[in-house]
Amino acid sequence: MMKGVSNRVRAEAHLVAGPRPRHIGRTALLVVLALVLTMGSAIGIGYHSLQSNISQTDVNDLLGGDETAPPIDQNEGRALNILVLGSDSRDGMESNVEGMRADTTMLFHVSADRSRVDVTSIPRDLLVDIPACTVRTGEDLDETFETSPASNQMFNSAFSYGGQTGDVPSGAACAMKTVESMTDIKLDGYVVVNFKSFQEIVDAIGGVPMYFEETVDDPKANLKVSAGCRLLDGKQALGLARARKTLGDGSDISRIGRQQELVTAMMNEVLSMNLLTNMPSLYKVLDAATANLDTSKGLGDIPTLGGLANSLRNIEMKNIQFVTTPFAYAGNRVTPTEDADVLWDALANDKPFKSSEDEYGNISIELIKDSETQKPTESATTPAATPTEEPSSEATTEPSDDQSTGAPVCTKENAQG
Repeated sequence: MMKGVSNRVRAEAHLVAGPRPRHIGRTALLVVLALVLTMGSAIGIGYHSLQSNISQTDVNDLLGGDETAPPIDQNEGRALNILVLGSDSRDGMESNVEGMRADTTMLFHVSADRSRVDVTSIPRDLLVDIPACTVRTGEDLDETFETSPASNQMFNSAFSYGGQTGDVPSGAACAMKTVESMTDIKLDGYVVVNFKSFQEIVDAIGGVPMYFEETVDDPKANLKVSAGCRLLDGKQALGLARARKTLGDGSDISRIGRQQELVTAMMNEVLSMNLLTNMPSLYKVLDAATANLDTSKGLGDIPTLGGLANSLRNIEMKNIQFVTTPFAYAGNRVTPTEDADVLWDALANDKPFKSSEDEYGNISIELIKDSETQKPTESATTPAATPTEEPSSEATTEPSDDQSTGAPVCTKENAQG
């Protein structure tokens, strides 16, 4: 088991027997955000090549109502809410699975003052009401039809309902309408990422260090890692993101927490690489991160990403918050709790909040009062994962503890392959 991932008490009915290998999208999506934070003025590098990686589609006709505002920082002072989805529709991981699936969905909220980013995971099996959706069809996708509303459905069905003709933008638009209906949050756009780019991202950054309390041997996830501090390559990181039965309680909720830990380590690596001083490495990482992205119109423009990156250039890792939608179990599904309403209200009104989790996995959301909001001190900007000056041989397998949390510090310097 990985250090830092708690063993939550779960209802036996929620434990799943079969493997679910399509959950790595949330990791790739968050790494794309990390890359946006490091891009800055480097957007001109390989502009045409990087731009050609990204497919953009205007989905306003599918959403109905007012057009979404372009999420570019020419509109400085406006909070952004972007829906990101991981889809297996193009990665060929399971060719026997019919239709499109988005088992990974996250809502990115960027505050109006660009001081914080809140990333909310929406469980795939969260029960929701799916509104009527407009679906493009026809040989040239020049025709449309309406789906019927559906009540008490798993959330990831929204992307499948909208994408039943194989059209990714229709699936994304249906997922957006479902989120907007559930949360009363107006979304600014979407990103759909191809899972296959994940492995290339990890390899492009030179691997990611992770600490394992125990040896992990999961044939279904193709993951075999000895205990200690290990430097995972792309294939191993992919296996860790897929692993279920050998880590945690086997649920999607447990896997969300583990993947958020993996993502944090990857983002730390990206942000510590000083990519702007190494243009070949910067291009390699950006090329992997942007490969085969589908986005709503405007969001996928490299200049748009560059403008957002510039406004976020001084953000600290501690101001990037990960939270899972507060839920309660309903058999082998989950339903949103009252705390989910508190979360949606905070995001809709751009209010800072903090989340906490008790020993049973119950998630609470609390708004942060103005008096609690403090400017970060200079000492607070020091990364917690700073390696020791002279790592000993023991530190290779038993890293020193982080004094603030008691968690082992695992870096590329003390990790074994």
